[in-house]
Amino acid sequence: LHHITVTHILPTFGGHENMSYQDLYIMWQIVSGKPLNLPHLIMKNMLRATSKVEGALPYGMVITKILSHFGIVFGNEVASRIDVGDIYNASSLKRMGRKRVFEADKGVMWLPKEGGRRRKGGEGEGEEQG
Repeated sequence: LHHITVTHILPTFGGHENMSYQDLYIMWQIVSGKPLNLPHLIMKNMLRATSKVEGALPYGMVITKILSHFGIVFGNEVASRIDVGDIYNASSLKRMGRKRVFEADKGVMWLPKEGGRRRKGGEGEGEEQG
């Protein structure tokens, strides 16, 4: 959910490792079923992006769809395929460190893998004795 929030709802320039209070608030609204004023968030994020020295204006595909809907033609634009990094499926969830779990009362869920990544070598190797 955090990955979708920082790449699609509130895209930012740079890394997505850290979670902001705004990211947490948006995820809480989604999980709890609260209404989300997406046009307001988009406008705030676009205005914030214009004050940055580096970076790009977010929501390029959304803006293009809206302008195309109102008959504005982009004659010199070349169509491109969706990047594989923008597709969410079982493989991408596994790469994000999730595992598929089925519970009879809840159905299929994707939960964080316990214990994180395994280290190479045995336990305690390379540690100094003191």
